[in-house]
Amino acid sequence: MLFHEFLNNRFKEIINLLVKKKIISGNFKNLNFSLEISQKPEFGDVSSNIAMICSRVFKIKPIKLAGLLTSELQKDQSIRKVEIVNPGFINIFFDNSFWHKQLKYLIDTNCNFKYNVKKKFFCVEFVSANPTGLIHIGHARGAVLGDSISSILNEVGHKVIREYYVNDTGEQITKLVKTILFHFDNLKNKTRKLMPDDLYPGDYLKNLSKVIFQSNSKNISSNIVLKKEVLDLIMQDIKKDLNKLKVNHDKFVSEKSISTKKNIENLKDKLEKKKLIYFGFQEKPKNLKNDKWKPQKQLLFKSQQYGDDSDRALLKPNGELTYFMSDIIYHQKKIECNYDTLVNIWGADHSGYVSRLKNALKAINKKKYLFEIKLTALVNLLDKNKVLKMSKRSGNFVTLRDVINKVGSDVLRFMMISRSPEKKIDFDFDVVMQKTKDNPVFYIQYAYARCNSIMNISKKTFKNSFNFSKSNLDHLQLEEEKKLIKCLSNFQNVILNSSDNYEPHRLANYLYELSKVFHMYWGLGKQDESKRIFIENKKKLSESRLSLVYCVSLIIEKGLQILKIDCPKSM
Repeated sequence: MLFHEFLNNRFKEIINLLVKKKIISGNFKNLNFSLEISQKPEFGDVSSNIAMICSRVFKIKPIKLAGLLTSELQKDQSIRKVEIVNPGFINIFFDNSFWHKQLKYLIDTNCNFKYNVKKKFFCVEFVSANPTGLIHIGHARGAVLGDSISSILNEVGHKVIREYYVNDTGEQITKLVKTILFHFDNLKNKTRKLMPDDLYPGDYLKNLSKVIFQSNSKNISSNIVLKKEVLDLIMQDIKKDLNKLKVNHDKFVSEKSISTKKNIENLKDKLEKKKLIYFGFQEKPKNLKNDKWKPQKQLLFKSQQYGDDSDRALLKPNGELTYFMSDIIYHQKKIECNYDTLVNIWGADHSGYVSRLKNALKAINKKKYLFEIKLTALVNLLDKNKVLKMSKRSGNFVTLRDVINKVGSDVLRFMMISRSPEKKIDFDFDVVMQKTKDNPVFYIQYAYARCNSIMNISKKTFKNSFNFSKSNLDHLQLEEEKKLIKCLSNFQNVILNSSDNYEPHRLANYLYELSKVFHMYWGLGKQDESKRIFIENKKKLSESRLSLVYCVSLIIEKGLQILKIDCPKSM
């Protein structure tokens, strides 16, 4: 087993022993203490805050509990020494042979881990862009985040349904059809009327209208037929672009198909029984400056009971569903599918909507379920050090298709998860096109290619292949080698943390850091020939170091595969 599981188990054994001896008393279950690779050698190999976390449970000072834990921990032969640092940190120094065994474990298992987690059924809903045109670069962040979260959950062993919610009804679709009909009118009468401000601008819908008009104008007998034709074509284009980004959904759910009279009445009945709805007057929207606005009676949900600043409309005065009502119905349907966990990826502009929806669902349901919403910040596109200003309203925006064609899906996927979702991303075209360490995708792929190059050259030099599972790793005595092994041994833990927190940026950043440590290790041989990875007259030493290189290649390949980024063997 790897160091994280080893120490986790060992600490639990020690605490159970201390409890059994009545030295301490308390319940140890479900405590989240950390086991982190130390950043500085003087702080040992691994540091833990277990004494500080557990001191509250066992009602004992952290420094005293740390002493009790370390006195037992030091009995392990693989541990060279243990130090305690105020107010109770435990720093663990392992013997080199321990890290050699860690490397051997990684090679023997081929980095195919068994994750000790309870397997769950997830529904991850992401992208869900309105089908009113091509998806733009802003949607790319949610697309890659949702897809990467799903892949990491799959890696750990969970079952995942990737879902896209198609908003195929409401005002935006009415506006879409009006836009197409406007273009039809120009085509039919061969005119060039200026587009009204209340329609969707841009060449995409103009060209789409032309295609439909030339092929199907005679067959389109009503707006209903036209709407279906337009939505089908737009969704085909959206799926094509997502496919280029290596994003494929398992399920597309139509808003129209679930917003049935039966579903609406069922929801109203549930809310009425719980006395959570009433007909009343909603307050004037704060961002609305129209002096002609008049209050009208609507069906309202008692959002203020759950901390909202006002009660929210479920039905408009004309009887149409609000987005809030549609979303409650949609998510209620998901809950009824018996998923263990729902995960939604939304833009940061929906932040005020999170608690509103969660509270409404919580009020309706007695059954247990988890509902996680990850909000993504904006993506700024930089070109020649200038931010590209984009507005979908004016039709001036950069499409996902444009960016993929320029930089490729690998770069785009990595950059979209290079930071935690709530942090803004500056996507600099100049940087991502360079072949330097400033371009993280190139840097990681180059590390993998360099590993393969080293292996190929070594085979020619020694005229045979190595069986790395039988290599003698005792020759790995350099501090840089131990640092690299520690980094490799942390891979499984990074995957678990990425899964538990729905944060793929942890894996992306880990791969960059691993590549950085590896490139530095490779560079040692340029300064000192005795530190070269393979030396012709020292086959055993070379075999040990090549085992390390081989393991680096295994983990980079596995990590990039999870993130759906290519692993070129040569560059």
